[in-house]
Amino acid sequence: MLKVDKLGLDMKNLFYNFEELKTPCFVFDEEHLFKNYNNLINTFKNIWGNKLVIGYSVKTNSLPWVLCWMREHGALAEVVSEDEYYLARKIGFPPKNIIYNGPIKGKESLLEALNSGAIVNLDSFSEIEFIREHAQNHSVIWNVGLRINFDLESSCPSETIMGNEPGRFGFNIENGSLDSAIYELGKINNVRIVGLHAHHSTKTKSLNVFRVLCAHCCRVSEKIKNEITYIDIGGCFFGDKPNTPTYDDYAKLIKTELNKSPKLENCSLILEPGTALIATAFSYLVSVIDKKDCKNKRILTTDGSLIHIDPLMHGIRHHLEIFSDSNKFIETQILAGFTCVEKDRLAQLENEKELELNDRILFKVTGAYTISMSPLFIQNYPIIYELKNGNYHIIRNRWTVENFMQNCEVF
Repeated sequence: MLKVDKLGLDMKNLFYNFEELKTPCFVFDEEHLFKNYNNLINTFKNIWGNKLVIGYSVKTNSLPWVLCWMREHGALAEVVSEDEYYLARKIGFPPKNIIYNGPIKGKESLLEALNSGAIVNLDSFSEIEFIREHAQNHSVIWNVGLRINFDLESSCPSETIMGNEPGRFGFNIENGSLDSAIYELGKINNVRIVGLHAHHSTKTKSLNVFRVLCAHCCRVSEKIKNEITYIDIGGCFFGDKPNTPTYDDYAKLIKTELNKSPKLENCSLILEPGTALIATAFSYLVSVIDKKDCKNKRILTTDGSLIHIDPLMHGIRHHLEIFSDSNKFIETQILAGFTCVEKDRLAQLENEKELELNDRILFKVTGAYTISMSPLFIQNYPIIYELKNGNYHIIRNRWTVENFMQNCEVF
């Protein structure tokens, strides 16, 4: 293993050792994750005490090692499909430590979740119908939450992902769907609505967004006859990004706003963080394997790819660090990926060191929606290293053809 002096860490010496780190690769810093996690949980607990519940968003980064880490540090698993549900079970999360969200819950896993005390937030009338059909066959009371859907854009102009288009998750408030859901569930004897799920994805992650979410939770809670035991406010928080709302800002605002409803004064708060915890804990390291000049620009082909760090090729700008001994600077260099897609360009360097073969580039903040969304396009999944206590070790090896071929028939 590569030994690293964590005190006064020399990044060049760390990532310039070609024999130890095989590229392309992700590098996971456990110490950084621990810092992110403690910052979140300690800050919110100062306001919420033992009423705080953390449900790690599995979809954000479903690497089994990360899920084990979250389980060991007291987080629940927030899942949004049957496959994610059974992955969490395989990792060792008991059903009571799983939050089951999403519009495609499998029937078998949903029954197990309901019967075993998982936190289940319903998303559609088809799920209510499923509950109606099966609840009479089970003696245990099924506690459920409802995901609320409303026009957030009107209250927070230009802040939502969908803009004026309606969000597609949950029961809409404005058209009466939520009232109908409450009414239909009220007719089922052994079912109780005990929670509300208010997660909305936004571009701004502003405090005003959470103020509006809480206000709707307060209003909806008055429509529900029995006690509300939790509000699931979701995720979409800033983490350690400078000049943005802090966890303390979020925690205080949510507490103040929910306390405006006497019915919610003693409820638990569920958070579903993903990006805020995991994004900055991962980096992505690539090597230059070829260079050529086309027109007036230098094109550098790397052994990495944009599909690993920006799977949907949205043009995300990543912070990067260059490791090269070159003393010469060049006007324009395009860092390209290994695929045969022209858009596979990781970055454009302006007036930077002239890179040579085997020089390396480290892309930072690559832990969220990268590993879990990377496709198997012309190359298999890359290796992932963990950095802990100054040592590296492999937590996922590079996939081989044998891995790719598993469960496949050939003739």
